[in-house]
Amino acid sequence: MSSGHLLVLGASILWMLLCMRFWYAIDREHTWQRRFIAIAAGLGGGLVYVIGVMMLEMLKDRAPEPQGGAEIRVSPRPAEDPKKDVK
Repeated sequence: MSSGHLLVLGASILWMLLCMRFWYAIDREHTWQRRFIAIAAGLGGGLVYVIGVMMLEMLKDRAPEPQGGAEIRVSPRPAEDPKKDVK
């Protein structure tokens, strides 16, 4: 696992821990609020991970260009003689 993946995983876990801190702060009488916070922790952590991995894929190095004497040159097509088409 690369360092980028570890950072994304760490950010996801940090989000869940932050949500769980609010979950513990909410009184037990407010069960629906606690449930919404728990759902937000799971969904938010998953979204942070998925978006982070997608961004890592976008930032990956592209394939290197061929090295050495492999140059490709394109020259323009020669102009056609307009007198040839006359009959």
